[in-house]
Amino acid sequence: MPKATNEIDPSFWFEHTSGQRLYPYRLRNRDTGQATFRVARPGTGANRKEHQVELADVDEVFRHVFGLGWSVRLRGHDPKFNGLYNATGYSIVRTSES
Repeated sequence: MPKATNEIDPSFWFEHTSGQRLYPYRLRNRDTGQATFRVARPGTGANRKEHQVELADVDEVFRHVFGLGWSVRLRGHDPKFNGLYNATGYSIVRTSES
């Protein structure tokens, strides 16, 4: 059974230029009711839901983000940083894998 919506998964993190650590989290799809992680291929207008891929397994998210260079929805303790980020994005200074 998937964890609750908006619950972060500490498996990996990105550090924002503000110093805040951002973590992957599950979002509930209003159409299906499923709570999944969302990733997006670069250059696809990724901030739109229809261009994002929903994944249930954080290990699969990790593979897409660090193996394929996809972006992932992340959040921190401050909600203004919630959003779609890429490991090599301009606002990311390091990741748990760097």
